[in-house]
Amino acid sequence: MIELPLPKDDNNVPDWVHLLPSGSFSAAGGSRTLRAEELHAIIRESMKQGKIVLDENHSTDLAAPRGKTAPAMGWITAMQVRDDGIWGRVEWTNRGKNIMADKAYRAISPVLKSDYRGQVIQIMRASLTNNPDLSLQTLHSQQIQEDALTYPLSALRTRLGLPADADEAAITAAIASALKAAKLYVLLRTGAAQLAGLDQSDQTITDEAILTKLRAGQDQVSLHAANQKALQIQIDELKTANARMAGERFVEIAGQKKAITSELKTQLITLHASNPELARTIVAGLADAPSSESVTLHGAALAMPHGNAPSFKTIDAALGLTSDDLKKGGLG
Repeated sequence: MIELPLPKDDNNVPDWVHLLPSGSFSAAGGSRTLRAEELHAIIRESMKQGKIVLDENHSTDLAAPRGKTAPAMGWITAMQVRDDGIWGRVEWTNRGKNIMADKAYRAISPVLKSDYRGQVIQIMRASLTNNPDLSLQTLHSQQIQEDALTYPLSALRTRLGLPADADEAAITAAIASALKAAKLYVLLRTGAAQLAGLDQSDQTITDEAILTKLRAGQDQVSLHAANQKALQIQIDELKTANARMAGERFVEIAGQKKAITSELKTQLITLHASNPELARTIVAGLADAPSSESVTLHGAALAMPHGNAPSFKTIDAALGLTSDDLKKGGLG
């Protein structure tokens, strides 16, 4: 239990008083153990407002809420780390000076703020008292109700879904897991709100509103994707049609110079659509088409001679072919 005696000075009111011991110490009637380790951090947190009140018998916490007076005996205007903990410099009021000169109180009792692990994080106030144990126990009971970080262990077990016999290590692990989940939730909510185009800092926006907005956006994306797919199909169909037209035109022009059968024509049109270079190579290797006066375009049948065109017999004779040769070749 914290009991910090006032400095003994028979002649003067002390300028410095001991506010907090370092290391571990008992509190709350001996039911809790607190630890003061980061002393400089405690001072920074405690002096954020510039000074803290030094009253008597914790009147700020016990009397003032009931409408009674709670005058300051002094003000802690500075704090200092020493070997035995934290000391505070007091700017005494006249009432405080008179009380101290009269040796009316024997000890200092601080009002401390601690986290769920029992680590002291702030000296909130201090009080002149002759019964620091009782006052400290009462105030720590009140602080537990006010500060979520010092929640009763039994209530913590219930809220965290732990068994009644769960120790502090299990509670600490469960809290760490809950904090991790909470951070992840905040991160996901912030990201979802941003994707939905909503104000990330507006805490009045419900999760359902964010989800509805995201679903509406997803519907728009799906519609856009469907339109894109339909458009792509049309483009592909146009490309195919254009490729076939280009192939037909190629074969039509090539057929004017090369002997191309109907079957080969169809194959060349298809090939030209996927590999124009190969189609051109194949056509280049084909035999030249006969004159249109003697052979029909793309046909295998020879035209009947007319005008001054030589007869087939004349051609055969010129080539040295006899009727027997023609029969052997299937032409007789």
